Amino acid sequence: MNSVFSHKLSKISSVVHGFLNKRFIGNSIEAADYYGLNEIATLKQVHSDSVFIIKDKFNSDKEEKGDAIVSTVRNLGIGVYTADCLPILLADKKATVVAVVHAGWRGTLLQITESTLLKMEKSFGLESNNVIAAIGPSIGRCCYEVGEDVATQYMNKFEYWEAYLFKKNGSKYILDLREANRLSLTMAGVKDVEVIDICTKCNTEFHSFRREGEGVGKQLSFIGLV
Repeated sequence: MNSVFSHKLSKISSVVHGFLNKRFIGNSIEAADYYGLNEIATLKQVHSDSVFIIKDKFNSDKEEKGDAIVSTVRNLGIGVYTADCLPILLADKKATVVAVVHAGWRGTLLQITESTLLKMEKSFGLESNNVIAAIGPSIGRCCYEVGEDVATQYMNKFEYWEAYLFKKNGSKYILDLREANRLSLTMAGVKDVEVIDICTKCNTEFHSFRREGEGVGKQLSFIGLV
């Protein structure tokens, strides 16, 4: 299988999505064609809290920067590329707005998921309790070790860091990025959150920076309205 799907998002009519793995060797154009979309819009990802809004057309010739996209355009997919970071797909239950988020440790620290939900509400009046979210294949708690420099930033910023940050040995910690983002979503009012329990470092069907190092490929995750 070239893709993993969310059970929750699959129940929403007029929404297509997928978390592709490395068996899919095509590009975003081929992925769009395969899933019946005109195109899949992506950004130059920079580990930020920047959210890009698409209300009509997307100019793929202009390299936009950011780490999340919100769209209301039919037949347009929106996607992110990851190789351990979290791909997060969002859709409202009535299939009028979709969003995609790229969340690594920097984006999570910058609260990229909260920024995306805020944009969905401010731009389109969508309240978080009407949103369904799916956190896709990503590095698991089993494999994500970080240093004290990263851990300290979480400790200094969040009150609830002990729910997903654990002391290991010496100056090393385990960071559960999935739980950090799941908590961010639920605390922001999202009631339906699905976490797909596939660790990209453990599962060789997926690209993993931690397993393969520099030059690793990246898998595309996307969502779109049809």
